[in-house]
Amino acid sequence: MVKIEDLKRINLLKNVPDHLLEIIANEAQLSIFGTDTQLITVGEPNDTFFMLIMGMVAIKRELVPDIDVILDNIQSGSSFGSSVLMKRPKASYTAVCQEPCEVITLSSQCLNQLCDQNDELAYHMMLGVSKQYKRRLDERAQMIMKVLDEHPELKDDIKDIENLTLTI
Repeated sequence: MVKIEDLKRINLLKNVPDHLLEIIANEAQLSIFGTDTQLITVGEPNDTFFMLIMGMVAIKRELVPDIDVILDNIQSGSSFGSSVLMKRPKASYTAVCQEPCEVITLSSQCLNQLCDQNDELAYHMMLGVSKQYKRRLDERAQMIMKVLDEHPELKDDIKDIENLTLTI
């Protein structure tokens, strides 16, 4: 069992009512992983939702052998693996602990069962996930805009450049 206070430290769950956090707390597990522990492997089935209490996890993809691109560094309070809300998802990235990590986990089966049994919980989970995706899309759009500012010659080849920062 996980403490409700720990769940409140997770950004995705900040606005979730206590009675719903209690449901999650009763099913979630608290785990500690060492540096370089691979939590998710690209192309493999992803069956765990992760909520990081302490530590840092690199989200990465192999560009070519021996070169990985770090897509994100997940910090304390963040979550990843939300694709477990879909049926039988395969990981699109690899997640590796960059330092010792304290993590709250929920299996795909458990999370989906909790959401199936409780519409209010499902609503809050999907709201949190959608906010998380929106934030990441906005960050990526800002990166693209920065590259375009540094390489203005590329702007001529892009149609509808204003749509890169659309509000979803």
